[in-house]
Amino acid sequence: MAALSRERLYTHHVGFLVFNTQMGVVLFTLPRIAATYFGTNGWAAILIVSVIATFNIYLISLVNKVGKGESFFDIVEKTIPKWVLAPLYLFMTAVFSMIGCLVIKQYALIYQLLIFPSTPDIVLKMVVDVLVLLLLLKGIYTISKANIIFCLLLLMLAPIFAAFTSEFDSVRLTTSFFKDGENSVKGFITMYSAFMGYEISFFLMPYASRSVKWMRGVYIGNFVVTFVYLLVTIICYGVFSYVQLKHQSFPLLDLLAYLKFPFMERIQNFLYSVFLISVLVTASMYYWTSKESLSRLVPKIKGTYLSAAIMFVTFFISYMAETLTVVEKWFGYLSVMLIGLAFFLPVFALVILLFRKRSLPNV
Repeated sequence: MAALSRERLYTHHVGFLVFNTQMGVVLFTLPRIAATYFGTNGWAAILIVSVIATFNIYLISLVNKVGKGESFFDIVEKTIPKWVLAPLYLFMTAVFSMIGCLVIKQYALIYQLLIFPSTPDIVLKMVVDVLVLLLLLKGIYTISKANIIFCLLLLMLAPIFAAFTSEFDSVRLTTSFFKDGENSVKGFITMYSAFMGYEISFFLMPYASRSVKWMRGVYIGNFVVTFVYLLVTIICYGVFSYVQLKHQSFPLLDLLAYLKFPFMERIQNFLYSVFLISVLVTASMYYWTSKESLSRLVPKIKGTYLSAAIMFVTFFISYMAETLTVVEKWFGYLSVMLIGLAFFLPVFALVILLFRKRSLPNV
């Protein structure tokens, strides 16, 4: 136990965790999202969204610095009674767990569509759920270490995109920006949800290095995700054009279908299967955050039991989301809640920290 208590998350652990948590299944639909909601050269919206996400990360880093690594829960509970915070904790538990659930559900539905059309999606989801639960029960430190290997496997796929240089035509990008887009507000929320995942760093403070330098990993992870999103979206814009992208369900899969190898057919299905490792980490981190929130209300129940209970409940809720359309609709609602939490929680914590500092001389 003493060895475990000294274990800490460092910059590279956090960087890889943020990168893999942000890198969701949305990568396969992001070019369509950019083309549909932002029109010509919609890839540029990724830069705007990334800057806003970086500002949110800055707010989190301020909480870490001012609070000296103290967890969000300890910060607020020293000032506000736990029974007052109970609705917030329950809301956080519900939002984070459902995001984790829908990440798996979305992956399972697409996997069923591509590879196993005769297999019920709930069976595929159950298999992924078991893998996520096994990873979740190992704890945050084991997840962070396993995640490094997962990330390296994903990054090894990056050179594949060099194969599309011959198909890329800069004329398809056009010279205009953000023309023929639809509902830019909805588009902004949808695209911003693609960057969500960095907010889990807000709950890593008590597990991270005592040095504030570990927050650099969050910035680095967000930067790498921005680069990958830009790379994929710009290539899709240059190969298909924004008009074609609007009518493609999964532009990245269509792009990968161009690849031909003598030893493998339908390379896009193989690469989508490899992407399971990202889904495992994304879902496990959201379920872990949900468990952390709920454990503050029921501290006497072991975290392993809470994790299993949360996944059990969300598994049955996922029955109601039978199609990708419904899943995306639910994601839309939950994304608004998640974005709200991502900004509200650090601001809330900063207000309490400032209030505590002002009250300190009078104690």
